[in-house]
Amino acid sequence: MFYSMKRQSFLVNQGYSFKVITKLAGIEEENLKYSTKSEQQALLQQVMAATDADAEEENVAGEVRPGSSQVNRRTGAMSSMSGGDDQVYMPYSKSGKTKVHPLFKKYRL
Repeated sequence: MFYSMKRQSFLVNQGYSFKVITKLAGIEEENLKYSTKSEQQALLQQVMAATDADAEEENVAGEVRPGSSQVNRRTGAMSSMSGGDDQVYMPYSKSGKTKVHPLFKKYRL
């Protein structure tokens, strides 16, 4: 509760206005999957009865399993992996003959 009050005062200090919404229009009319209390309690009992073996059977996309490795090892330098081998730094000298606009010639150091 302290964080929310602190956040609200910060927003007001920054010039924002806000309104706390306590009731959304149409939320009671929405058709939810577990809308009755008995369905919610049945789901809770099913979750509470689940074991670790049930969780191991479930395949979730993007999840790394404890025994597997998703690391790709490559040989080479980091500069070659980031594209640094292709770029060459060449310093430019100011002593070369470059065309300078006549207006800038009189302000040359």
